Amino acid sequence: MNFPLIYCNGSSYSSETYNPANNGTIYANYIAQSLNGFVLNKSRNGNSNKNILRTSVHDIIHQRKINPDQKIIAIIGFTYELRSDIWREDIKPDSPEQSHFRCHSFTELLDWRERLLNNLRIFERRHIPDAEDPLFEKFYVKYTEGKAYFFSPYAERINLYCDLLMFTALCQKYDINYLIFSGSHNEKLEQEYLADFFREELYKDERIFNLEEFGFVKWCQENNFPDLDIDTPRGHFGPQAHETFANDILLPTLKATNQI
Repeated sequence: MNFPLIYCNGSSYSSETYNPANNGTIYANYIAQSLNGFVLNKSRNGNSNKNILRTSVHDIIHQRKINPDQKIIAIIGFTYELRSDIWREDIKPDSPEQSHFRCHSFTELLDWRERLLNNLRIFERRHIPDAEDPLFEKFYVKYTEGKAYFFSPYAERINLYCDLLMFTALCQKYDINYLIFSGSHNEKLEQEYLADFFREELYKDERIFNLEEFGFVKWCQENNFPDLDIDTPRGHFGPQAHETFANDILLPTLKATNQI
């Protein structure tokens, strides 16, 4: 095929279903317009980094198998490290590549750590899926509080860096072009051997934006684009922000890294 496939994966920041204004107007769409390409957007509202990586691995291998010679450009935007996955055998999969994984986020509260240590709930009951099932709720609460107690941004970042090193090696094996960045803005960490080791290796690759210093949401805010969530801003932006981000950041980086 002569036209490129622009593969997009991430969370609600790049999802076409979060707000009607984003239908067909995500940054991947503007890249596709510029390159006369086709978009496959697998971003999901509430996605986790693990799910973004896992489905991306499946999708790029699958696309390469059915389109052996097509140019494929993967645009991957990561999300909050508080999110992970749980396995729900009782739920029908949304799609084969999603399998029985469901995103799990142990809180939406900024003061969750203080609340946890003071024996207060770190999430509202309405955030518990299938809360009408007492047994499920019991173990969901235990699991959630345990995840919160043992949560470490260092552990999450180390695992993400390690996964990214392996993911980019896979992209190179299957001849997949890519740009990788953070959708949300990640916490800046202090010195730690394993995180520093993986980070140093990872950032030799100019196709990977610094995950601690650069984020799509941060860039939009710095450039004064209006948030779609007017009453409670959540970092979701409309077509103008996505188009400008594609034209000013992503396309120039694709050119600078000789991928287009």
